[in-house]
Amino acid sequence: MAVTRKRTIPSIGGAGTSRENYTIRNKTSKVVSSEVTGPLEKTLPPPHLQGTQVTVSESHPSWRSVNRPPGDLGGSFDTRKTSAILPVGKCSIDTGYRPYGLGNDEIRFVYNGSISFDEFYSSALSAFPAAAVSSDTALNAAGTTAIARCAPAAPTANLLTSLVEAYHDGLPHLLGKSTWEERTRQAQDVGRSANLAGNEFLNAEFGVLPLVSDVHDFVKTVIRMDKLLQQYIRDNGQVVRRRYSFPPSSTVVDTTMRTDALPRFGVNAGANVLDYNKRPRGSIVRSRETTVSRWFSGAFVYHLPWSFFQDLYTPFAADFQTARRLFGLELTPDVLWELTPWSWAVDWFSNAGDVIHNIGAWANGGLVMKYGYIMEHSLVRDTYTYVGPTNIIGGSYARPHPMILTSEAKVRRVANPFGFGLSMNSLTGVQKSILAALGLTRLL
Repeated sequence: MAVTRKRTIPSIGGAGTSRENYTIRNKTSKVVSSEVTGPLEKTLPPPHLQGTQVTVSESHPSWRSVNRPPGDLGGSFDTRKTSAILPVGKCSIDTGYRPYGLGNDEIRFVYNGSISFDEFYSSALSAFPAAAVSSDTALNAAGTTAIARCAPAAPTANLLTSLVEAYHDGLPHLLGKSTWEERTRQAQDVGRSANLAGNEFLNAEFGVLPLVSDVHDFVKTVIRMDKLLQQYIRDNGQVVRRRYSFPPSSTVVDTTMRTDALPRFGVNAGANVLDYNKRPRGSIVRSRETTVSRWFSGAFVYHLPWSFFQDLYTPFAADFQTARRLFGLELTPDVLWELTPWSWAVDWFSNAGDVIHNIGAWANGGLVMKYGYIMEHSLVRDTYTYVGPTNIIGGSYARPHPMILTSEAKVRRVANPFGFGLSMNSLTGVQKSILAALGLTRLL
């Protein structure tokens, strides 16, 4: 069951104090007639730029259990976070004395406090960017691509290819099996006659060698197929873990959000340190940087049921031992005669054809993921920068600091054991039997 959690993320910066003082004096005598210290004002982080984090994830209480079930217990996950770095810098500005009123007075303003721009205060001028989260359809497609690129070569398919090659190599030799018994008897007769006549050449060339070659080639094929099958049976159910990362994408787009801009000093203070008549003014430029990273992590396992091999090995266990022994013997006609009948060879090859057919039907379903996830981390960062003249009286070099608003998202989507975007209800009976054989019944 999905659980939603939410928390507040305070902004970095955004708080400060400011005070504006002024002094009035006679321009000629320099006698101060008035000196006013303004109130201390506080600047607070604006509510519309307070960050949040919302996480939606499945609850897996058994994950921490001592008796946790075997296998993967993860699930889909989604967290989205907004955060702000606010440009409340500290500055000191002294305008120096300038004419004041119609008389001979002059005034001087001294400001100490924060400096920013209107986007800091106004929700109409700034907001968190939208997160760059891919749709489930796009994530499933990315997961499917990742599997295609990193899944180990399916041994089921490789086994099928090797077995078909071996089967076709042995088939011509098997076609002569019906004559092996008669040819063995004839070889024995030729051998006896040749021995009587002292002609070993006839015995070897026309009696034994062709027969031995046929039997030897067939047995060699049987043993080759047996090794292929035995190796697969040993590796059946072994887990192979894979990870694939897509090349990250990154874009930067600059947009001028506002022209005719001036700095902002505190809430009410600072208005007297700017020259509002001077042109040109500054601009607010937003630089939007978007980065997206995706990667896949999974564990693959191969499975063929033992029932595929039972009919191949159970009835012929003794005959396989006989076939293996042939390589260790000198194949004389008498030895070959002792190894008959050869009916098991026809039956074994017939059953081998059935096994090849079953493996071919199973080839696409035999590769299963014990777990598989496609993950995405996206970051959209808007940097608001004050560009151009500030028009501060007195030639101060004070400038607003950049304001940074960030939207971050981390997404994880879980795969079906047979791929992404598949529902468990759509599995075939064969696929469900694979999951049961691999102990993945929790998913059914």
